[in-house]
Amino acid sequence: MKKIIILLISFFLASSFLHADKYAGEFLNIGVGVKARALGNAFVALADDPTAVYWNPAGIYYCNNLSFNIMHSEEYAGNLKYDVLSVIYPLDDAKKFGFLITRTGISGIPISKLPYPELAISDTNQPYVEKYVSDADYTGYLSFSSKLFQTISFGITTKLIYRTIGDIKASGIGLDAGFLYKINPSIQVGLNIRDAIGTSIWWKNGETEKVIPNVLAGASAKLMFPIINVPSRFLFQTDILFENRDESAQLSVGKASFDFHAGMLFNFAPFLSVACGIDRENLTAGTFISYKNYTLQYAFENNPDLNYIHRISLGVDFFN
Repeated sequence: MKKIIILLISFFLASSFLHADKYAGEFLNIGVGVKARALGNAFVALADDPTAVYWNPAGIYYCNNLSFNIMHSEEYAGNLKYDVLSVIYPLDDAKKFGFLITRTGISGIPISKLPYPELAISDTNQPYVEKYVSDADYTGYLSFSSKLFQTISFGITTKLIYRTIGDIKASGIGLDAGFLYKINPSIQVGLNIRDAIGTSIWWKNGETEKVIPNVLAGASAKLMFPIINVPSRFLFQTDILFENRDESAQLSVGKASFDFHAGMLFNFAPFLSVACGIDRENLTAGTFISYKNYTLQYAFENNPDLNYIHRISLGVDFFN
């Protein structure tokens, strides 16, 4: 099973490299954070922790404390290592900054070769593994957020990319723009235009990739969950891409594709919250425990195709 997963991820990485635009930014779409994962990756309309830098930089405006969050996960049967560090720094009441860096990596990717490359594959010309290489992707995000109107905040994020696949390296730069509209104390909507002006990735071998703009749009609503009488929040999100993904998307209309996410957050006590969600067709869940200014978070996703996914993070707030 482990070898199959490595081959699947290798194929995914190779497709990202060989096809200049379609799937070029797939490594940017993994999703950041434990809370977001537990909520089915429906986070653009909440974005209330340091991972807002990734999900919706407009949410940074409502984070009033210096905050840190670190996350680690080993996904797809432990083959993909994923680490995130995020920070929010409130300069003053009107201006907030955020920083986030991600690293995704996989080792043991087989590179095969034919003994006689000029000949077709046959019993005497079988491919063999010449070497194993590693892949690592680093993305740094720097965000600024402030108010646009009384009920609307905005955020701008610059992201820098560094990629390596074996001996091949690449760098890139992109821009995201987010908005958060608080319709009333209970309902808010969020929008994040990612790769807003197109994100370019330049490979050292001369190849150039272009990640075209895509959109995360969602809404969230506070409610008192019936029967158990627990303060809760319902979240819904649609990811819209314009890469003509057809069958790989949940819904496709022309070049546009739509993937859907939903989550429920239950606040049982000031120190304990529980979440569940649907990330496309996969079920997610998580638990968040707070003590003083520390928060420990755990999330789980049931992914029957590529094994289960576990994430854990630690957050620290430095209260003013």
